[in-house]
Amino acid sequence: MSRFLPYFLAVCVAVCSGAKLPLQDAQILKEAPEEVIFRAGKPELVLECATEDKSQAPIRYSWFKNGQLFEPSGEVSQRDNEGTLVFKNPKKDDEGKYQCFAQTEAGIASTRIINVKLAFIDIPKVTLQNHKPIEGKLYQLDCEIPNSYPKPEIQWIYQSVSDPSISRNILDKRITLSPNGVLYFSNVTKEDTSADHKYVCVAKTPAHDGDVVLAEHVMEDVQPSSGSNSELVLQYVSNDIVGQVGKVTMIYCIYGGTPLAHPDWYKDGKNVNNSPKDRVTRYNRTAGKRLLIKETWLEDEGNYTCIVDNEVGKPQEHTISVRVVSAPEFTKKPEPKDSTVSGRDVTIPCQVAALPVAKITWTYNAKSLPENDKLVISQTTQGNITVADLTIKNVQNSDTGYYGCRATNQHGDIYAETLLIVQ
Repeated sequence: MSRFLPYFLAVCVAVCSGAKLPLQDAQILKEAPEEVIFRAGKPELVLECATEDKSQAPIRYSWFKNGQLFEPSGEVSQRDNEGTLVFKNPKKDDEGKYQCFAQTEAGIASTRIINVKLAFIDIPKVTLQNHKPIEGKLYQLDCEIPNSYPKPEIQWIYQSVSDPSISRNILDKRITLSPNGVLYFSNVTKEDTSADHKYVCVAKTPAHDGDVVLAEHVMEDVQPSSGSNSELVLQYVSNDIVGQVGKVTMIYCIYGGTPLAHPDWYKDGKNVNNSPKDRVTRYNRTAGKRLLIKETWLEDEGNYTCIVDNEVGKPQEHTISVRVVSAPEFTKKPEPKDSTVSGRDVTIPCQVAALPVAKITWTYNAKSLPENDKLVISQTTQGNITVADLTIKNVQNSDTGYYGCRATNQHGDIYAETLLIVQ
């Protein structure tokens, strides 16, 4: 950040010497996203970096990419009067970790680190596959999920062979889509088959306009069944899984057999079937073969057992251990701006919930904040909550500047910055 030094010295003459900087005139940066995804060949990739309020005060912007100073050139330009970068015809080389800095009258403001990722999907060559399943027996149609980023949303549709514009969603409770893309039939009926229609597996992804076809299958007709179809047969069950606080968690228990079984679900021995409106429920158009946790909480950690009984075959059961983690989330964070008078002690809060517990660091004007008798970080951890409040003792005009709190663990990171003005 040596390019900031001459300007910072000029700023320090104003701020450090006791010049008053009105709070309303102080500039803070707009909050930056954690991730920006772009497509190669699209007209533009935009990384925004600008202050919340338009100001006539001089602001000098700078960017770092992967820890190194990044100078816009060629097809990368910077917008006038702000730090926003515009990439024309972005390409894979533009991926990286970017961070914007802004030199203002009060010091050096900074954004969080922005992960810039290329969206892509390896589109496969698809060959139509024909099938003649046995009536009443379980069956599956495969769909391999290709290498891609981000992970695509997988859907199956039932489509006319001669006119692809004629299609419908598959809503039969006997038929279940698993996380690995496979479409499972708990038992096949004559109505599932037609030489004039195909089952099409598609991916929805920001890497491509429209659906990406991954697999096509025609179930032409059924073969007659011999013997009993009543025994329950394992098709797909979830192994031990990790859920993340605030996100959706789905647990699968798919068994084939006739008649169709509706699994009952238990968490640590307690029934959690619930109702469709509940946060945790088996009622989600899968006949209970998927337990849906609409928003995962820490208390959802435990052992989940599905008991499957179609009242004809031998009952089956399967137990899945669910461990819950959490990306860092502020429970209390600094205000964007604050002001005080010289001589007081000031405490800037930074309190974070995370599992595993977060590592918390502080910066001052975009540099690591040293701890000393004047700058004290009071850090304690209780459960998944870490408190790392910063206290500045006997503040002076020279303490004016941008104080940033960053919390990280292996599941994510967060950043909040406050501009402290000492009058």
